[in-house]
Amino acid sequence: MIQDDNDVLEPPINFSMVDEGIFRSGFPQPPNFPFLKTLQLRSIIYLCPEPYPEENLEFLRSQNIQLFQFGIEGKKEASSSAASSIPKQTILEALKVLIDVRNHPVLIHCKRGKHRTGCLVGVLRKFQNWCLASVFEEYQRFAGAKSRTTDLRFIETFDVVGLRDCLYGIIHHYYRLAYYASKKRRLLLYTQAQQDMQTYQHYKP
Repeated sequence: MIQDDNDVLEPPINFSMVDEGIFRSGFPQPPNFPFLKTLQLRSIIYLCPEPYPEENLEFLRSQNIQLFQFGIEGKKEASSSAASSIPKQTILEALKVLIDVRNHPVLIHCKRGKHRTGCLVGVLRKFQNWCLASVFEEYQRFAGAKSRTTDLRFIETFDVVGLRDCLYGIIHHYYRLAYYASKKRRLLLYTQAQQDMQTYQHYKP
């Protein structure tokens, strides 16, 4: 991406747009910071257990970006029949952050943007009612030759029904808050209008 004639913006490895306000990538390096500025991020979901580098933290502070860290160990696949090393509860908590539009625009990343990021995006697609074939195709496009059967099985068996119920409850709660806030604003406007009318009548010749 080119910003002007002399300034080339370099995205992180494996960078891509997932959906409106949602991006994915490998670990951002300092040369990628100018590019990340253009995304106007509100938050980053970091899926590795290692501490975030101070240089990256300084960039986040300068841009007022919130960091959500979910420490998932990056283990190699022992065999296709082995259980996934991705913890379901951790992915569930990360998914709750991801689907909350108050955190958008958001960038998801791990080290290479392949397995851990691929699993989180995979369960997001299930939440979005994608067919499993399309979910797997997207995962494999980013994982390439290092695609893991255990990751695909994790995505396939992940249950998003409970999260949908939780989300509907949150939406209902915010609709109620918005309704009462709107009702209060209408009352304040009516009161102000009454006061203005009284003032007008008082000074009317």
